[in-house]
Amino acid sequence: MSTSSENVPVAPGIGQPTEPGRPTVHLDELVFPESVENSPALERHFRHMLRRAARRADWGAGRGARIEYRVVIEELAISESAGVLRVRCTALGRLPRGKSARSHLDFGGDPKKRRVVVERVLEMVARGVVTRLAALERERRRSVTR
Repeated sequence: MSTSSENVPVAPGIGQPTEPGRPTVHLDELVFPESVENSPALERHFRHMLRRAARRADWGAGRGARIEYRVVIEELAISESAGVLRVRCTALGRLPRGKSARSHLDFGGDPKKRRVVVERVLEMVARGVVTRLAALERERRRSVTR
């Protein structure tokens, strides 16, 4: 005895199937500070982490949808004091209709592993800002269909 998903009662607007597959998610613009040491490599790593986070995020849309977003790294400060490497990073992400999300992280690590610590901070900030943008987009799409 099998039941199909069509026979399962659902509340209006909830459980409606979206188009199968994933939307096309595009990073429209990235503003990365050039004043940071090894800036081109860090920017390349951050773009990769944004792309990865965007692929894994649930945007609430299926195949055929196109989502664009922008990210500005407002602060990326790297300092060392008392044998501890401190990395502060703040990123602001924006969706086209004025919705925005900010991710901020202050992280410490081993000064001998400077590159690894900085890249780890960029990964966490990318994941945070994209996850929040995806939640905003899901909510927007949900309110439009109601």
